[in-house]
Amino acid sequence: MNRIGIVAELGQETRVAATPVTVGKLLELGYEVVVEKGAGEAASFRDDAYEAAGALIVGADEAWGSDVVLRVNPPTEEEIGRLADGATLIGSLSPAQVL
Repeated sequence: MNRIGIVAELGQETRVAATPVTVGKLLELGYEVVVEKGAGEAASFRDDAYEAAGALIVGADEAWGSDVVLRVNPPTEEEIGRLADGATLIGSLSPAQVL
C-alpha cells in the first residue's frame, strides 16, 4: 500500500495540500494517509478532524518520508533531503518564484 504524506507549509501560507474530506477520498482509494502534526492549522483544519477522517497524525520526518508527498509550495533544500528515495512530490514548484 502506498503512503501519502500531507506536510505543513512554511511561512505565511494558509493553504494545506489536503483537507479532511480529501483525506477520506484518498483512503477510499486504498491509500494510507499521514498528516504532519499541525499541517492544517493555518487553514482551520485541526489534527482531530484529520484523525476523524482516518489519517494518522505524525511528525515531519515521517510525513516527508512517505511514498507520495503532497505540498502546496516548493520545498526547501532541507525538505528535499527528507524525501525517501524514489518518492513522488506533488505540488506547485513555481521555478520562477523567488522565496
